[in-house]
Amino acid sequence: MLAKIYQPLYHKLRVISARKILSLILAKCQIRLKSERLLYLPLRITIETGNICNLRCPLCPTGQKNPNSTRGFIQFSDFKKIVDEIGSHLLLIRLYNWGEPLLNNDLIPMTTYAVQKGITVNISTNLNRLDEETAEKLVESFPFKIFVSCDGATSRTYSHYHIGGNFSTVLHNMKMLVRIKKEKNNYYTRIIWLFHVFKHNQHEIETAKKMAREMGVDIHINSMRTDMGKEIFETAAQAIERDKQWIPDDPQYCPFDLETKTVRKPKSFCELPWKELVVNWEGSVLPCCSVFEEKYSFGNAFKEGINSIWNNSLYRSARREIADKKSETTTICHICKSTGFTYF
Repeated sequence: MLAKIYQPLYHKLRVISARKILSLILAKCQIRLKSERLLYLPLRITIETGNICNLRCPLCPTGQKNPNSTRGFIQFSDFKKIVDEIGSHLLLIRLYNWGEPLLNNDLIPMTTYAVQKGITVNISTNLNRLDEETAEKLVESFPFKIFVSCDGATSRTYSHYHIGGNFSTVLHNMKMLVRIKKEKNNYYTRIIWLFHVFKHNQHEIETAKKMAREMGVDIHINSMRTDMGKEIFETAAQAIERDKQWIPDDPQYCPFDLETKTVRKPKSFCELPWKELVVNWEGSVLPCCSVFEEKYSFGNAFKEGINSIWNNSLYRSARREIADKKSETTTICHICKSTGFTYF
């Protein structure tokens, strides 16, 4: 019983340090001031394990086989460079982005290395490929959250979006992770079912919640995203017109006002370039997970290092653009702002 209390507390407290607390304070102040040159390094980053996936989800650029990015997996040695450089500043690493993390053979060594360095690690997976041995090693590496993308409560509904996936396999693997967590006395790692609400699955929300309770996993009900490779390059009206067959009718889960073709809760400011960054598998540094093409990169983490990129001319320009200040250089953040920022 005591392990259920102290183990999660231990793993959460070991992430905290005086340096990270100072960075949190500085971040809050400099976001408020809309500073362009920051006195701290990012506290949270997304490191892409690879942009290769075993599924073909229709609204994902990887699922669409978008030709504008080279394909591959990050190597452990490159991952280690990032952690060794800025790991003492990091609260969280998200080990996922535009691909399936479990296809990268270095996923568990990367998770283990980051956790040993006092960094929280989250993973997001479609969970179609997982054997018993890998599941045991994954649980033993102590990630904080394992998100399971499963947009349906029946095989027919699930397969409508997760093309190439197997609903029964996903359920089996979630149950396996729950069982192994108990066997390994891991009270820290959370298994979370991610259920994105589309028009074709909105009627299954309550069923999914019941199934999650029965399996012993948490469930997050999230709004869907329109075409993720195009969302920052277009207005809400354009996205709605193209992807209306996917958008749910239920206003509780729809990010849009479908009558006016506008975003229900529009953003007036984006804090992401002050808070975090994304590193693609080949080292490209990008301001958020909505951007995936290398041509919009602010630099290469493996060649230049994050220390030099975080306050370089492109990052400072991006912050100026978002803060309505004059900038001589146009970045992807300018494009995103001009179309109303992303809605998710």
